[in-house]
Amino acid sequence: MDPAVDRVSGPPWAHVGSPYLQQADVAFPVLHGRNGEDGTVQGYLELLGIPYVGSGVLASAVGMDKAVMKQLFALHGLPQVAYTVIRRREVEGRIEAVIERIEGALAYPVFVKPANSGSSLGIFKAPDRAELARALQLSARYDEKLIVEQGLTARELEVAVLDGDPPQVSVAGEIIPRNDFYDYEAKYTDGGAELIVPAPIDEALQDRLRTYALRAFSAIDARGLARVDFFLDRTTGGVYLNEINTIPGFTAQSMYPRLWQASGLPYPALIDRLIEWAVRGAFMG
Repeated sequence: MDPAVDRVSGPPWAHVGSPYLQQADVAFPVLHGRNGEDGTVQGYLELLGIPYVGSGVLASAVGMDKAVMKQLFALHGLPQVAYTVIRRREVEGRIEAVIERIEGALAYPVFVKPANSGSSLGIFKAPDRAELARALQLSARYDEKLIVEQGLTARELEVAVLDGDPPQVSVAGEIIPRNDFYDYEAKYTDGGAELIVPAPIDEALQDRLRTYALRAFSAIDARGLARVDFFLDRTTGGVYLNEINTIPGFTAQSMYPRLWQASGLPYPALIDRLIEWAVRGAFMG
């Protein structure tokens, strides 16, 4: 059967979708957080037989769950800061034991974040035991599973990956937050952070970031696009992979389109490439 005809007619259960959605040639799910970038929308679009921009169900779910993401990165030998995983039930039932466990593994300051969250929601910096207890309780409101990471005095660098044959990586950009770290307000408020594109780094470091980004993209089986975030330790010069974001922001102040603009690919051409790759991938099966 011709793949284009099969996609239009859709599978037997395609009637469950909106008639407007069923008429779409391709979907661009620029949605963040749960039910947006975690594979649920992606699975729904697959049920409807509609091509879509970005990663599939598995990579989207892994990209959302930072604990699983970190395990995959470790299996692929990618450098990461020390971390530990905490469950909400532990915070609610025996928080003192949890704090002692964290203190045995990490040094202050530490960062506490929900394993499944977007846009830096629920992330807190804890410089001491009292703030750690508070951060654990607050972060646990966002998710059942928490990540506690070793804090660093570091520069924050990001690169953009664009799928292709082979995938390409943009120049690097640097984020300089106005606040203590790159939180929700810094991401979505004008003036919340200074974005330097391209980042003032040498070509050797750029090459390392490019290599790690492609390995991270492959590790979770991503497709379409991704933004890959790094820490550059100001003391040791060590590079650490922070996370991969399978649906990066596309606002006026977002890094992903700005990185490609600086790499010679303007916004309209970037959108065209993403849509073309989504349709091509759907037809190729």
